[in-house]
Amino acid sequence: MIRVSDLSKTYRPDKNPVYALQEINIHVLPGEYVAVMGPSGSGKSTFMNLLGCLDTPTAGSYWLDGEEVSTLNKDELALIRNQKIGFVFQNFNLLPRMTALRNVEIPMLYAGVPAQERQERAREALGKVGMSQRADHRP
Repeated sequence: MIRVSDLSKTYRPDKNPVYALQEINIHVLPGEYVAVMGPSGSGKSTFMNLLGCLDTPTAGSYWLDGEEVSTLNKDELALIRNQKIGFVFQNFNLLPRMTALRNVEIPMLYAGVPAQERQERAREALGKVGMSQRADHRP
């Protein structure tokens, strides 16, 4: 569940402020799908960065699964990202020195998943997207 109340983000608030988001309110229930749409410069990326816990709001509150995340510190936000948030990027950000299998394993390593389970789950994930044959390839 996502609940955002009066969420705002201002860049350079002390001089020539840029109001990227002003008092956004939204409530998304489990199982609901939402599309964030708007013209270039309307704050879509800023909003997604806030929802993805990559940035913090200037004002307002953000609740994720019943926990207020808008006031968490960097380490706490990193834990939320690791445990509750997934990102799909338009361009991929793989580590070139690692195989596809290892690249898939990395988030599970940070989450403390044991090595054998990591490898099994990574192989299964690669299989689901038709990449099993490329598990040992590098980007």
